Order: sequence, then structure tokens, then C-alpha cells
Amino acid sequence: MAWTNVYLPLPLANMSTQPIVLASEIERETGFGKDQLRKWRQRFGFPPAESTANSKAAYSRETVDQLLLIKRLLEGGFRPRQVVGKTALELETLKLALGEPVPIVYAVESTQALIAQIKLIDLAGFSAILAEERASQTLIDFVRNTVTPLLIGIGDAWRRDEIDIHHEHLCTCCVERYLQAEVLKFKPRNGLPSILFALPPGEHHLLGLLMTEAVLAEQGARTISIGSDIPLNHLKLAALACKADVVALSFSFAYPARDVVPTLVHLRRLLPGQMQIWAGGAGVLGIRKHPKGVRIITDFGEAVTALNNLPLQRSAPEQSGL
Repeated sequence: MAWTNVYLPLPLANMSTQPIVLASEIERETGFGKDQLRKWRQRFGFPPAESTANSKAAYSRETVDQLLLIKRLLEGGFRPRQVVGKTALELETLKLALGEPVPIVYAVESTQALIAQIKLIDLAGFSAILAEERASQTLIDFVRNTVTPLLIGIGDAWRRDEIDIHHEHLCTCCVERYLQAEVLKFKPRNGLPSILFALPPGEHHLLGLLMTEAVLAEQGARTISIGSDIPLNHLKLAALACKADVVALSFSFAYPARDVVPTLVHLRRLLPGQMQIWAGGAGVLGIRKHPKGVRIITDFGEAVTALNNLPLQRSAPEQSGL
């Protein structure tokens, strides 16, 4: 991370959707009591209420599997608000932050086709599939339903020795170039905030931040990207020069966990109080106490909500993706 997470549910391969676990048995099956699940349903809309043919409360196997994933992530240090209500694919993505292998359970046709093109080093074919997928989706759906499953699939293929590391790097570079071209197609809307995107010192995993930039550019924000491994003093100067309303950072799972909060605290001291700081990526998911004056963003939807909640600005120059 990347600013992780996918949103819309994707079909699971070889999983029944019939309700097969009765509510009376759910605690034995998952470890979560009925009262706990009722609270989550009220707050997060999950797990969904289901019933059998004779009107007994029950849960589908898919829901039970999601609850088991949630249990593992909670044991790994995540908070309920970070995992409850996420789709199964989002939860599998978060498992990457725990360093666990992700099983192949998703029949995402585009992922297999894209990996096949990367194996052949057919970059034109790879780009054509991306363009075809993008043509039928908004950018936020494209990064949720096409790019994120691809990144999971390419990482899993590498772990199973189906591809070499250069294939994975090539895939990442191709997706980055594609998203950068997409960002440049959007013109910022007058009145919407200016957001400066950057990676902190020592961080080089750009793709997740770029995915978020693309989503917010589609929403009309003025986006400015200054790249990776940016010293904080330089980031401060760039933010002031660009008159940024928000500075957005991303911390990947590879970023030293002990350095995340100190980096954010230091940047908060450097920037004017009215300039917001947003932080996302797998590296922030383990933060137990959020730094004051920093907004933690855990998925693309939260980034859009944060953008919409910002006060309208007077006017901003019409340029994007600098």
C-alpha cells in the first residue's frame, strides 16, 4: 500500500450462498456472540440478516467465512471499524498487511487475462485489456474491481513461482503509467480543494497513492503529485508553494511501523494548522492511537467522503497531476 481496499463484492469461486449456519450456532462457529453481531449490524451493516425457508435466523457460508477473516484480522491488531463491513476481497487484501498468503478464491476474469499478457510481455495487449475494463467503469470501480484484484493476483502468482519478479515490476509500472494518463484527462472543478500527494522519506511504493489520486481526480479535486521518498522539509515547502489544502501520504506494509506516527507528528508540526494531513496505506492500519490533526484514510470511499466534507475553496488554477 498502498491505500488499500476494494469495495463492491465480487463473486467467490465454489462458495455456496445458501444460509447454512443457524444464528444459534454462530458463536460456536466463529467465536462472535449474537449480541456482538447485532451491534455490528446496527453500526456497520454487517453481517446481513438472513433466514432459512422455515424463517429461522441463519448466516450464509460466505458471511461465516467473512466473519472468520474478521476474527483473524482483529487478532492481528486491526480495529472493528477497519474490518467489519468490508467485502471478502477487501479483507483478503488486508491480510497482506499481516504477511499472510492470500488464497486464490476469486474468479476475476480480467486478472487472469492481464497476468497472461504480462507473462508474454505483451504490453499492448495488457493496455488494451485495461482500457476495455476502464471503458465500462468509473475510476473508483476500476481500481476496486480491476486494479486491486490484479495486484493481489500478480503477487500470488509470484509467490507460487508462476512468474518472476520482473513480471511483477512490469505489471506495476504499466498500471502506474495507465493511471497517470487517466489522471491527466480530468480537469479540476472550481471550488474543490487542492491535494498534494507524496510518499514520505524511505517510502517507494507509489501505486496505492496513485490509485487514490486517480479516484479523487475523477471527483474533481486538483491533484498534484511530487513522487516518492520526499524529505519532510521539502514536502512542507512544496505544500506551501502549491497552496495545498491537503497533504496526502501513503505508508506501505514495508514501511517501518515504528516510524509511521513520528513521521506524521513531525509533518503536522511543520505544516500550517489549516492544512489537512491525510494518511493511508497498509502501514497505517496498525496505528492504535491516531496522531492529533491527522486523518487516517482506510479505503477509497473514505477518501471521497473526506474530499466532499472539505470546505469549498474560492478558486484554484485548472491543472492536475503535476
